[in-house]
Amino acid sequence: MTVGPVPDLLLAPLPDVLAGLRTSADGLTADEAAARLARDGPNELTARPGPSFLSQLVRQLVHPLALLLWLAAGLSLATGAVTLGVAILLVIALNAGFALIQERHAEHAVAALSSYLPQQAVVVREGRQARVEARLIVPGDVLVVEEGDAICADAKLLSGAVEVDLSAVSGESVPVVRTADVEGPPATRVIDAADVLLSGTTCTSGEAQAVVVATGMATELGRIAGLSGRTEPEPSPLELQVRRVAWLIAAVAVGVGVAFLPLGMLAGLSLADAAVFAIGLLVANVPEGLLPTITLALAVGVADLARRGGLVKRLSAVETLGSTDVICTDKTGTLTQNRMRRHSTWDATGRHSPDPLVRAALARVLGSCTTADVSSGIGDPTELALLETAAELDQGTPPVERREATYHFDPRLRLMSVIVPDADGDDLILTKGAPEAVLARSTAVLLPDGGRAQLEPAAREALTRRLADLAGRGLRLIACAWRDIPPPGGPPERAEVERDLVLIGFVALTDPVRDAVPDAVQQAHAAG
Repeated sequence: MTVGPVPDLLLAPLPDVLAGLRTSADGLTADEAAARLARDGPNELTARPGPSFLSQLVRQLVHPLALLLWLAAGLSLATGAVTLGVAILLVIALNAGFALIQERHAEHAVAALSSYLPQQAVVVREGRQARVEARLIVPGDVLVVEEGDAICADAKLLSGAVEVDLSAVSGESVPVVRTADVEGPPATRVIDAADVLLSGTTCTSGEAQAVVVATGMATELGRIAGLSGRTEPEPSPLELQVRRVAWLIAAVAVGVGVAFLPLGMLAGLSLADAAVFAIGLLVANVPEGLLPTITLALAVGVADLARRGGLVKRLSAVETLGSTDVICTDKTGTLTQNRMRRHSTWDATGRHSPDPLVRAALARVLGSCTTADVSSGIGDPTELALLETAAELDQGTPPVERREATYHFDPRLRLMSVIVPDADGDDLILTKGAPEAVLARSTAVLLPDGGRAQLEPAAREALTRRLADLAGRGLRLIACAWRDIPPPGGPPERAEVERDLVLIGFVALTDPVRDAVPDAVQQAHAAG
């Protein structure tokens, strides 16, 4: 089956994609999936073959300084200095063996890390959802994507909307919205397409289904891996310096030896004796201890990095790290704890530290309108932080309420809502989301005494300015609201739920800086 280049198919209209892949929203049959797997191969990135044991050994034996030692050993043996020649050969062998063992050990450790990568995904086959190994996914499969899922293939969205982290492909750390309902002109690049999911990215919120267009090395991530696999490793700064030093030592040693040959003959030595003496001078100028000294110094650096959780594949990379001028680092989870914490709370009138009734209302919304589980630690960091905030506000973990309906977070609406039964027999809509989205759907505010007041335009503008100021300080803001409704006969439409809300208040979250970061930054500055 030929469907055209993968990028063109990903950018094509959805009906053309389904027709080109001979699939539908019900997915493939088991037999068709097996046939495509046999034709296209498993959904895996083909790793570039690593250097063989022999090639690695040869690389250690032809090191520029090792070549000088080979020359010194050969000349020593040729002039009868067997002990010196054997000693130099042992230095070469021990140094090569030590460096080889260290690098092989690091490569095996890096390869072992692949076992921690996600191995499964959920697909629709013959109209039913099934969990399969990610390597068995084929073009034409319908992929089910939920919050927290790692996306394992390039796919075209069929339905739903999600936020995805594209950092593995684009380097951009801010999640972007991907939706099946695309508006505006079509994208010209796959990475910019609003209805395309790429392998190697992660769904941070929302739910969607997408038809798989490319797997394995045919994906955008596979293309990047293929390009990087073509590049040859460049020599490190240390290797370049050692190469220059080796040539300088060789030139000096040979120059001294050649210069002494006529001087020895002028001093009355025979040609043979002068040659032996010249060779002795040449060997003496070769620093036999320099190579093992460099190797041991690098090994000490490797051991120090290993104690700190670093893994070094090439010994010379240790010195390269010391040559760093600029450090480009991720913020979340590296400089910060990647664990959101409550910074502050406000009521709907903009007052800091709300009264008990408002605190209890905030806790109820945050504790019930969530997808996280604080006891197991499973969920988005923001969701977990909001659950912890609910426990702090209510002086204990809020009880889990039975939900009449759930409206999952929609990246386009930037809202999540649930319907729970209330004590008076009515149902209660609990909504949380981006402050501007909740404000736009609120018509009243909750007062400290439990009463309600109309949300006037002036108050709305004042809240908007206050929220913009807080967001400018790097805080993540969440608004909470609710509304009473009579028990419906069935789940109402979302548009009927998230309107005429009563604004309760706001929660500001922050990701604290790791304790070791200030010292690390100072050490980096001190190191130049």
